[in-house]
Amino acid sequence: MTREQILRLGFELPEGRNIGYLIEVKDRSKPPIEVEIYRPVIPDNQLTVSDLALAPFVQHMGFAEEIAEHSGDQQCFDFIKEKVGTCIKQHKCGKDGGLPVLPDRVIWIEANNASRIQLLEPKNICAPFIALSYCWGPVGPNTYLTNARNLEARKASIEFNDLPPLFQNVVDVARSLGIEYIWIDRLCIIQGDDEDFHSQAAKMGEIYGNATLTIAAASATTENDRILVPRDEKWWPFDLNLDFDGIGSLNLRFRRRSHALDTEASGGDYGKMSTRAWIWQERLLAARTLFFTPTALRFECRCHSFWEGFCKGRTGLSWSAQLDNITHVAWTRLVEEYMGRDITRPYDRLPAMGAVMKRIEKSTGWSPFWGLWTNAVAESLVWKARASGSRNCRMNPGHYAPTWSWASVDGPISYTSARPRGEFDKKDPIQWDLEYRGLNEISGLIRISGYMILVELDGIIERNESHGNSPTEEEKFQYKYKIKCENDQGYAVTPDVALKP
Repeated sequence: MTREQILRLGFELPEGRNIGYLIEVKDRSKPPIEVEIYRPVIPDNQLTVSDLALAPFVQHMGFAEEIAEHSGDQQCFDFIKEKVGTCIKQHKCGKDGGLPVLPDRVIWIEANNASRIQLLEPKNICAPFIALSYCWGPVGPNTYLTNARNLEARKASIEFNDLPPLFQNVVDVARSLGIEYIWIDRLCIIQGDDEDFHSQAAKMGEIYGNATLTIAAASATTENDRILVPRDEKWWPFDLNLDFDGIGSLNLRFRRRSHALDTEASGGDYGKMSTRAWIWQERLLAARTLFFTPTALRFECRCHSFWEGFCKGRTGLSWSAQLDNITHVAWTRLVEEYMGRDITRPYDRLPAMGAVMKRIEKSTGWSPFWGLWTNAVAESLVWKARASGSRNCRMNPGHYAPTWSWASVDGPISYTSARPRGEFDKKDPIQWDLEYRGLNEISGLIRISGYMILVELDGIIERNESHGNSPTEEEKFQYKYKIKCENDQGYAVTPDVALKP
């Protein structure tokens, strides 16, 4: 604060002096961490004269709520109730009016009987329900799931203590919110039944879009981890007292930041959840999502987001809202992100985003085919394989999609402009104006018309110095490729099939 600002508050400060704050880093050898300094929210009836008199000294610092030390505290359940209730009353994020229709199968947790849990197959019943988004662990003989052999037993009764820890915690959350129905894919889809899988996969948009709340288990790596747990002490806040001689003291607080600011615009970093393809779709489809992270809760609907610990009234961006006003350019960015995620079965690439494309088709009138859009052929076709660290993009050996579709490869891709600059543009100034002539959906043959230019594939082999002693040719050499026109430097490409001589 400047001396003039101090004098206006009625305090003396020597001429030429200002007030500033210095944060000293004691050990520079340790990795940096993000912290936030904030003013704690104090009820009006607990404010002191010093608090009121000294507040202008920290007017540039924002207020913040405290974060619970345990994710199962009542404070957390109150946070969930408030955010979900506000969204249902004030926003149009979920089903318009009335209660949602329950999915084909749900887990019923009877409100008046804590021990009664069973799998139901409701018919046209409307009621609030919770959906779970989580990472599967390895499937083995003792994995708790629903299959054709135990379907009738699940419908008769489910023992709470037999459920994996994550599922138990979801039941606890549902009961705290007064919700009696839960949808969990491993229990509500008959595992090993391809017909039932495809039937339910086609309804993912309705399931997550209609769910009263989707719980995203970001702090759990598998269903064997809990989400209602104590939070590590390193996330707890510390007091920071500012003493003003002869005037009083002012209490501030500081803590590690619960989330990295630089990842929020791209959807945030939620650990293993952010690496899975199916969860990408679940998050985009959900009307409301509650993230259980190791540091804090995060609520997101299609209007905004809100972290536990935010000051009341302060909101963040909604990553899932981008489907509401999607453009073709935005779609290509989503595909890039999606293809950078892992999927257990490569042939699930298209099914794992089918409901997202269905929702976009309904809202825009676009026509989908093999992960692309017929009304934007040029924009849809200009993708290329991309190397990402140790992971290469390669053609799927199963041929699950035509080679012109990104769904034919497994691994990261990137989109480029449909109107290249430089020599390519000079050779073919209207090359981006391709005309879509037809598609054979069975064979995957696409017919387009447009101008063509001759190019050459330029390959360079270099010794990989970092693997000089490696016995395999794959690691001994690096293969770099360019596509070049006449008198053109060309641009680098990453092939999705082996092109080695």
